[in-house]
Amino acid sequence: MRYLEVRRHSKRIRPEQHLSQWGVNLARRVGETIGSFERVVTSPLPRCVETAVAMGFAVTETIDELAGDNHLGERFPGINQMDWAAGCAGFVPLIASLDSLATFVENQACLWRAIVEAIPEDGSALLVGHGGAFLDGTAVFCLPEVDHRAWGAVSRYCEGIRLQFDGERFTDGEVLRVVQSG
Repeated sequence: MRYLEVRRHSKRIRPEQHLSQWGVNLARRVGETIGSFERVVTSPLPRCVETAVAMGFAVTETIDELAGDNHLGERFPGINQMDWAAGCAGFVPLIASLDSLATFVENQACLWRAIVEAIPEDGSALLVGHGGAFLDGTAVFCLPEVDHRAWGAVSRYCEGIRLQFDGERFTDGEVLRVVQSG
């Protein structure tokens, strides 16, 4: 079994791309509680790279496609139709009804798979990227048979999911929550 831990970047103050001090502190705190990784991959945007570094990890690689088509990591197909109150489960009907979103999360899932396939058996990789469909929607796509309502709200800063990969597909996931106090 291999593992892929996918985390949303920490807090920044828009429109800045760099983490705020609160965001650095949060990432440091989270980094103290998570394991080691054979590979650390991020979106190329500063807020993602800085999150991994503040967590205490050297970035192995950045992948441009993790930031989306506009290279900002902020927009994805169907963002304006998303029922945010439904949490992660809100992605289920949206992915089923919007081909553009289904294609988007499938492409992100292919990136995730390539990352986890590049580590040794029993190894772990960390991916620091963006929220919304970049993380939660893609996790829903990767694990279509689980009860997504049980996952609750979409990922906040430094939250995410730890996925198990059996060499062929993602088989299970644990939602990773973080207390957001500074």
